Amino acid sequence: MQLGLAMPAVLASLRSAAYHLKGKSPRNHFSNGSIGMSNLSVQLTDSLYKSLQELAKQDGISIDQFVATAVAKKIAALTTEIYLGELAKRGSREKYDAVLAKVPHIEPESYNRLPTA
Repeated sequence: MQLGLAMPAVLASLRSAAYHLKGKSPRNHFSNGSIGMSNLSVQLTDSLYKSLQELAKQDGISIDQFVATAVAKKIAALTTEIYLGELAKRGSREKYDAVLAKVPHIEPESYNRLPTA
């Protein structure tokens, strides 16, 4: 997966969910019409659907808004995990040790010390 391509898609999903929460349509917000809307049909158990209805009502949003927000959050979480994994691959123990060696070896201030048992 190309991270450069994935992040704009996630940001677009988050923007779309945020605009829905504010009662705006992303189609109306972006003049170039680059973000469209798609329909999704999902099969849910009755109990899951009832929970979805109740939680959306508690949040004061529609079921569509609730689901769009949940999907955007999941996409953001997974994409972030992938991004951090790729970032970690670029690091090395040697670089870590070199940076850590620059930290002075002093006792922490009293307010910063861990409590003793």
